[in-house]
Amino acid sequence: MRRLFLIVSVLMSSLAYSNELSVITAEGFGFADASRFSEPQARLMALRAAKIDAQRNLLEVINGVRVTAGTTVKDMMLESDIIGTRVKGMLQGSFETASTVTREDGSWVAAVTMAVCLDKSDAICEAKPSLAGITQPSLKGAPPEARFTEADLTIVKEMLSASEEEGESTEQPKAAATPVADDAERIATEPDTMSTVGAETNTGLILDASGLNYTPMLDVRVRTRSGKELYGPGHVAMGSDWLHWSSSLEDARRMSQVVGAAPLIIIPVSLGEATELVISDQDAISLFTSNTRSGDFLAAGKVVIIVAGS
Repeated sequence: MRRLFLIVSVLMSSLAYSNELSVITAEGFGFADASRFSEPQARLMALRAAKIDAQRNLLEVINGVRVTAGTTVKDMMLESDIIGTRVKGMLQGSFETASTVTREDGSWVAAVTMAVCLDKSDAICEAKPSLAGITQPSLKGAPPEARFTEADLTIVKEMLSASEEEGESTEQPKAAATPVADDAERIATEPDTMSTVGAETNTGLILDASGLNYTPMLDVRVRTRSGKELYGPGHVAMGSDWLHWSSSLEDARRMSQVVGAAPLIIIPVSLGEATELVISDQDAISLFTSNTRSGDFLAAGKVVIIVAGS
């Protein structure tokens, strides 16, 4: 008599993050009829079925991960065979985070949780491929004319100075204006009073976007209200570890391996049309001068973004 083998896969997937919002997980289930096989064999079959189910569910979760506000990993995979191949390779290298197998009503029932890394913030992801690393080569960096430069620094400072003088003119005589060149030199040499940590040199950047409707994604841009970009995929070396997430300021500060001991802390004022993190002109000055003075921590990807939750 032909032996019958029944494995029932139950579709159940979930998206979960570690404390650093870096690990994507999905759960799968498998069943094996204990009356048809030996106990050890039935257990292994149930576990194998659960793992395959978890990987299939994991792919569905990965497909829905946002790259930008309007695109997902699935969209990128449809446009690029290279990304599709790499994502599937990453899926084959997914790792198990939990598993159980129990005997119920004559069957072995297994549940397995598989995971992949969104980025490398979590220690478990340091030596593993990440979605951020896979998609980075396909992200288009801002052209030179769209980036915040020394010229923009001068323009913004002049605008802020003029605005302050206009506001003070109705209450008191104007103070002698400081030449822009001298003022830029002063900011480059004096302690950064705009830094929330009060450090003369900063070791990284924490962007507290917890008050905005912002969730982890793979294409992150930081710009001014006028559209000048200060951080994004084109500002860091290809293959670098440039995206890091946290659920609180306390946790972000503890990520000293990323932002060091004296990070600059900035609260974005709004989201742009393409879900860029928009910062104030004063914060743009602070970030640009601090980054220049501190050896370009932005180019090293020393940035942590705080979001309200998963």
